[in-house]
Amino acid sequence: MFDHTLKLLLRRLGLMLVLYMLLRLFFYFFNYSTFSGADVSATLLAFLHGLRFDLAALTAINAPFILLSLWPHGPTHSRSWQRFLLGLFVLLNVPFLALALIDLEFFKFIGRRSSNEIFTITGDILNQLGQLALNYWYLGLGFLLVIVGLVRVYPRSNEQAVQQHPYPLRYLRLLLVIALAILAIRGGVQLKPLRTSHAFILQPAALGHLTLNSPFTFIKSIGQNKLEEKHYFSSEDALLAALPFDADKYKNLSGLPKKENVVIIILESFASEYVGALNGGKGYTPFLDSLATQGLLFKNNFANGRKSIEALPSVLAGLPSLMQEPYITSAYQGNTLYGLGAVLQEHGYKTAFFHGAANGTMGFNNFSKLAGMSEYYGLDEYPSDLSKQDFDGQWGIFDEPYLQYVSRQLTGFKQPFLATLFTLSSHQPYTVPAKYKGQFPKGELEIHESIGYADHALREFFKNASLQPWYQNTLFILTADHTQESINPAYQNELGHYRVPLLLFRPGQKFESIDPEKVTQQADIFPTVVDYLNLPTRKLPPFGQSVLDSSSSGRALFYNGNSYFLVQPSGVTELTVDDKTQFYTFPDLAPAPPAEKNALQLKAYVQYFRSGMVSNRLYLK
Repeated sequence: MFDHTLKLLLRRLGLMLVLYMLLRLFFYFFNYSTFSGADVSATLLAFLHGLRFDLAALTAINAPFILLSLWPHGPTHSRSWQRFLLGLFVLLNVPFLALALIDLEFFKFIGRRSSNEIFTITGDILNQLGQLALNYWYLGLGFLLVIVGLVRVYPRSNEQAVQQHPYPLRYLRLLLVIALAILAIRGGVQLKPLRTSHAFILQPAALGHLTLNSPFTFIKSIGQNKLEEKHYFSSEDALLAALPFDADKYKNLSGLPKKENVVIIILESFASEYVGALNGGKGYTPFLDSLATQGLLFKNNFANGRKSIEALPSVLAGLPSLMQEPYITSAYQGNTLYGLGAVLQEHGYKTAFFHGAANGTMGFNNFSKLAGMSEYYGLDEYPSDLSKQDFDGQWGIFDEPYLQYVSRQLTGFKQPFLATLFTLSSHQPYTVPAKYKGQFPKGELEIHESIGYADHALREFFKNASLQPWYQNTLFILTADHTQESINPAYQNELGHYRVPLLLFRPGQKFESIDPEKVTQQADIFPTVVDYLNLPTRKLPPFGQSVLDSSSSGRALFYNGNSYFLVQPSGVTELTVDDKTQFYTFPDLAPAPPAEKNALQLKAYVQYFRSGMVSNRLYLK
């Protein structure tokens, strides 16, 4: 089976693998300033990790070549057939090699590997072809050298030395190679197929661009939606003037930094509708309600999206979900992004992310690394001797044992630390451990009992954590990823679909000067932590603001797939996809007179977000 034909194919594909690695080396030197902050070991790991992406891209590109090279019938080693294969090999690979060469310089302008956006600028390239050829002549020369070199070193077949296997073995060989090719294109046997975000697992996150190759990012972007830029403002100065964000506030924070721990708990599906403290005592969260009496519970908090996969960018990077596709799976997942973990790491914090589901679920492991969470604790890291008894049968580890595990891990961490915990049990199918059946109110919806169990798990977590040495020096921030089923008419409207709790709790401290009625959002958590800890930074996107800013009544942004919404105490502004604005009162959503200032603010957010995504410029200069 492992005969001359297969060896010849492997040599030809191996040639491309070497060429891709050489192109990565050139990419490194051409863009050295981007990667100069990484140490040697991390850089070498980025090169090594890149082989996985190279194999995926090469196998996808060369699938027809692989199939025809191992075709069981006919004179496949004849001179004419081998010439045909050489032509096909060049035809398939040369366009992608050209793309990789272009990215040596194009990366300097967009800050990420190229995607299908290259189609949108084809006209501009043709119009500027003369000056581009003059200024980047060396790329054209390199392209010609690559083609000539590829043809010259392409492994040839020795027709006289070939001994054909019987047909059954040829078919078996073809099927085996097809199976291996599918595995290579998929990137392995992990839960989710390989995608761009999987490259960003090293620190600094910029090394992800070195790990990637341009053919891979281009292939992965095919069919993905591209954002159309908006031009509501005639100039960038006019746009920034309408954008209600004070970058200097976070750039020039005064006072000594606090060396306090931060624990962010994202509660699965904990809609505000289920929280008793937000509904006159009627709810399914007695412990969260009791914690609210000791901390600061915001009564008008909003999620920036409707899915778990949309919550992490909002919470950990201050990036609301203002497009059809979640950022984690979008064409822009390779953009420059600074997360809360990255900022706190610069100030000596240990950072970790906990989620009791299978590693790879919704890309949490990769995005958390991109956001600066240096360690990831998923189902794979949970003690194997406990995982079987604590497994919920569907998603992962039940909340109660998992939260106890998190508490033990935090006790072993060096302080100060930032830990983010994403709970699990209040997810469909809302499984509750057998020993707790009948102990929590069934309520009127299937989810209500599991909310009660998750709240109990939270109670046990805080009971254990309060005995640990790190507890008294920790700010806890509790929120939810999104809403879920609704039975209360008060929440069955556009605002109610996004209402989730936000609670700040610091043992022994009150936040009495802050108005709990102000409007807040998930994207406010990043700037709030920075503000609370007094950590000056320029790495905040302009969509959120610190909830500790007593001078602001707050705001929230979300996109429902058809319209953008800006929620403020003064009113709710809607911007439709055809650029029409509508105005409502807050919180009852009755029609309201036009508020042009609010409309300009919402348009500024939308234009900034779209342009920032497309041009990879999400951060103010």
